Amino acid sequence: MSRLLKPFNQSGYTLIESLFHLIISAIFLQLFVLFFFWKAPIEATYSDVNSMEWELFAIDLQKLLVEVQEIETISGNMGIQFLTGDNSIRVEKSSSVIRKRTNQVGHVPLLTGIQSVIFSLTEINLIVHVIMQDGTQRERSFAVGDYSE
Repeated sequence: MSRLLKPFNQSGYTLIESLFHLIISAIFLQLFVLFFFWKAPIEATYSDVNSMEWELFAIDLQKLLVEVQEIETISGNMGIQFLTGDNSIRVEKSSSVIRKRTNQVGHVPLLTGIQSVIFSLTEINLIVHVIMQDGTQRERSFAVGDYSE
């Protein structure tokens, strides 16, 4: 019975175990430092939330304008209305938001925090000029219709 209660290994913490822990700690420390070297440029690239929101708005609007059959400006150039297949889509300013409505139903915000917007149509382009609430001005030209033929 006394043999069962006696611990088997009483050698303690060995040099091999301490070297193994030191190597593991050194590897994790290097990965930790590399993470911060990787994180700094990524954070600098995506720190401007307004720029990201503007780029997402531009992508969404360009996708909407691919299969346009008819397009016109509405509300004193503060919106556009166009036909795609069976749908009538309106993109217009409402309060401080540019929103999309399909068949006069829904309210999908495309860009928030705007002060004013002006839509201008040329023969094949739509030019959107936006003044944000912080005074930043942004302008982009969009291709209207699918001209890949």
